[in-house]
Amino acid sequence: MWTSVEVSVGPQIVRGRYRVDGDMLVLEWRGGRHVERYGLVKPELVAMQRLRREALDHPVAA
Repeated sequence: MWTSVEVSVGPQIVRGRYRVDGDMLVLEWRGGRHVERYGLVKPELVAMQRLRREALDHPVAA
């Protein structure tokens, strides 16, 4: 089941969605897809942190 997530990056709000598959977090957003292990940290925190980092590293034009 996908869960929506959104973060603020400067004046822009970036939205994505994530799901948990075992101990892996799958994050999809407008700029692509990212998969990583989330370990002992809550998956929603990992998703928000990764989404913010991806949005800053790879900005997508509106």
